[in-house]
Order: sequence, then C-alpha cells, then structure tokens
Amino acid sequence: MSDFPNGSNRQWVTVDEEVPKWGLVSRPLTTRASRELVVDAGGDDDNPGTEGEPLATIQEAFNRLPIFIQHDTTIRVRPGTYTDEDPAVHTGPIVQKAQCTLELVGDTDEPERVDVRSGINSTYQGKQSHYTIRGLAFEGLSQFAGPVDLRNCVFRGNGDAAISGKNGHVFAKHCRIGSESDKYAIWSTLMENYGLVDCQLAANEVAIKANGPGTHRLSASCTVNAPIAFDADSGSLVTHGEDIYVGGKRYTPD
Repeated sequence: MSDFPNGSNRQWVTVDEEVPKWGLVSRPLTTRASRELVVDAGGDDDNPGTEGEPLATIQEAFNRLPIFIQHDTTIRVRPGTYTDEDPAVHTGPIVQKAQCTLELVGDTDEPERVDVRSGINSTYQGKQSHYTIRGLAFEGLSQFAGPVDLRNCVFRGNGDAAISGKNGHVFAKHCRIGSESDKYAIWSTLMENYGLVDCQLAANEVAIKANGPGTHRLSASCTVNAPIAFDADSGSLVTHGEDIYVGGKRYTPD
C-alpha cells in the first residue's frame, strides 16, 4: 500500500534549486529506499537511469538525488567521455544520515577511462567515509563544504588548481592530483583539511597552497613534483614517514 496521498508512489515533497547551466531543478526531499543510477555517455537524460536505460550525464543523476540521503545510494558511471557536464558537475546541497553511503563510482582500475571534461562542485554534510568518489577523471574538485573520500581518481587541474575548497575535509588515496601546467595541485582556504595517502601531486609553483589554518597530512607513499611542496599563511603540514619525495629528492619539512 502506498504511503502517499491518492495512492501515488511518487515523492510528493520537492525542493526547487537553481543549478548552473541546467536552470531550475525540483529535487525530492528524502530517499525512500536504496537506489542505483547508471550513467552512460550514450544514454539519454530522459531515461530512468537503469542498466538497460542509463542516463547520459552525471549532472542529471545528481539532479535526481534528494536533499536528504537516508538510504545507500550509488551513481555508477560507465567508461566514456563526458563532455556535457560543463561548467562543472554540481551536487547540490546533500545531507546524509550517518548509516548510509553515497558513492560516485567509475573504473577504479583505469579511472581515465571515465573521462569527465569538467570539474565537480561538491556541497555535502555527513560523515567523510560515507561519501566516496571512486575511479573517475575530472578537471578538478571544488569542495565548498563537508567531507569527501577520494579513491583511485585523477584530477587534471584547470591551470590554477586541481583541488580547491573552503571548510571541506578531503581524504584521498591512490589519486593523481594536478599537473605541471597548474599553479597548485591543492589550494585550500579557511578550515580546509586534507589527508593524502599514496597520491601523486604535481604543480608548476606549489604542490599545496594553504591560505587558511587547515591541516594537511601526507603519508610517506606520496610523491610531489613541484618546486615548492608546501606554502602556507597559517595552515600546517604533517608528514608520516621519511620517504616523501619532492622533485625526485627526499623531502623533510622545516
């Protein structure tokens, strides 16, 4: 039996949100059950987002997510080149119940097979380990609020930085961040905090530029290809182990 008026199974409470490029999006308020949405570059955004009838864009998948995630939710992105996400994938404000997960999953073995020709702007509230992006290649990540767990991802950079944000908490493992054409691999402001394990950072000026009092933790398995590893106004760098390399040489913080 339906829980909704007039026997409908549709989510009847929605929240309108203005999404860049896409205009007004009416998002459901809450999840009603666990869900998986499938995205394929050859799909159609009018499809239901199933295995047989996938969506065409990651943005449309996020447009269909409710404000409150109260059940496990997965957006599964098939290998392909995604060119319609410009200027960036916009997650919208998402609030998660502690027991649930939200995952954006591509190809964890070869993330560049899921080639997203834009960045991703993320605004999220919940536990860090419960919001995960795995196996995708983006131009960059802007984490304006809340946590995110990055695994086996590539962030190529946009000339300024590959990852940036304000008041976010980013944990990255097995990720490539930035390139020699970027000023910074990571540019953090305010209380942005980072934990990096087995990551490769590259930049033409500074690997990690911190304009706020955040903490940046690097494991010994990280490598840095940049003239300067860390430049901070008030932030701090914590290294774990002795074998962090900058420009091919072992790095020891001052």
